[in-house]
Amino acid sequence: MSWWGRFGMNSALRMNTMTKIAIPTWKGRVSPVMDTARVLMIAEWSEGHEVSKTTVEIPLIGISHLAQFLRDLRIDALICGAISHHLEHMLITVGVKPYPWYRGDVDKIVAAYLGGFLHNENFLLPGCRRRGRGGGRCRRGRASFDTNIQIEEE
Repeated sequence: MSWWGRFGMNSALRMNTMTKIAIPTWKGRVSPVMDTARVLMIAEWSEGHEVSKTTVEIPLIGISHLAQFLRDLRIDALICGAISHHLEHMLITVGVKPYPWYRGDVDKIVAAYLGGFLHNENFLLPGCRRRGRGGGRCRRGRASFDTNIQIEEE
């Protein structure tokens, strides 16, 4: 059995011949906010092997053009920290799979993604234990938009 098989290589990488992931970075870590990030690490994988790893500057464009910029780079998945609803929706619309609310060392995040264990709570931003927008993730302590009541701390 190959190394990738033993460590549960991400199924997306097994199915596609080429996968390109992007991570906004700041000082070697996932940038805390995607909407204002200025540097993007792009890693390209083919059949479980890294083909290339580059860093590009994100141009000073509005978020309405940022999704198009990522699409033009042919990014398959974006792993990032906090992200606005608007940008997340735009990424999905142009075919980029967002993985928001992550933090940590970029190399460890890439290894976790490739190994299929990115959803480990150690990589989630504080207060972001449950997955799914609006399901308690990053909303604790804020007023609810639907009921105008305070969401309780877990």
